[in-house]
Amino acid sequence: MSYRIRKKSAEHNEPQFPSPITASGSKPGTNPILTGLMEKKRNPIIVSGIVGLLLLSGAGLVWHIYSDKKASEQKAATIETNAEQLFSQGMQDKKVDLGNVATMFKSVVTKYPDSSSAKIAPLFLASLKNQMGHPQDAVQWLHTGLEKNAGDTKILPFYYESLGVTFMSTKQYDQALAMFQKVIKFPGKILADAAYYNIGKVYELLNQPALAILNYRKLQKKFPNSPWAAEANTYINKQNPMSSPSPSAMPPSTGMSPSK
Repeated sequence: MSYRIRKKSAEHNEPQFPSPITASGSKPGTNPILTGLMEKKRNPIIVSGIVGLLLLSGAGLVWHIYSDKKASEQKAATIETNAEQLFSQGMQDKKVDLGNVATMFKSVVTKYPDSSSAKIAPLFLASLKNQMGHPQDAVQWLHTGLEKNAGDTKILPFYYESLGVTFMSTKQYDQALAMFQKVIKFPGKILADAAYYNIGKVYELLNQPALAILNYRKLQKKFPNSPWAAEANTYINKQNPMSSPSPSAMPPSTGMSPSK
């Protein structure tokens, strides 16, 4: 039935004229075998030409996207580098406008959200917001960073550590401990020594010296060469003057605290 419908439709749309037929059943002046071969040759050429055009247009589109992405990466990196330089100066010079620095980092995240720089900028924004006395804003930026770096075990520890420090500053100690515990569990143990130290600090603030010493001991055992081991030993000796200092304990190489 469907064949008849298509046939009637074709006859209705296009008038059918009788064609002269030769004794062999073909149209005059044509060779049915040659015609069939020509059709077979023509179709692949047409198809390959179309495919070629599609490939060329596709390659042009890919190159355009790649070029745009590369340009965006460069612009974002330039802003990030300048912002980081001002950030470093602001740590020593109070004349630096931290609000302006924060605006620069924010522009990286908002204007170039898919860039590599946008994965790092929220960490600096959180630090700036903490220094400016806006811990809630810091937490929001850190959560933004967690979303952008989902699955990246090399960057995520920095965000969880910073969250822990921020929660410490607002006396949300349970949440702070939970963040530091996450840092410890990451493969590679990036910032794990700082996390153990800050866990000890939390228990100091909670007036639980036994738990503070327990975590400081873990720090000394697992990371004997960490500069925070000496800091931990100071508290241990203060609580128990008869306790011998850790043989690996030494003064920190910098005056910075991991919670900064």
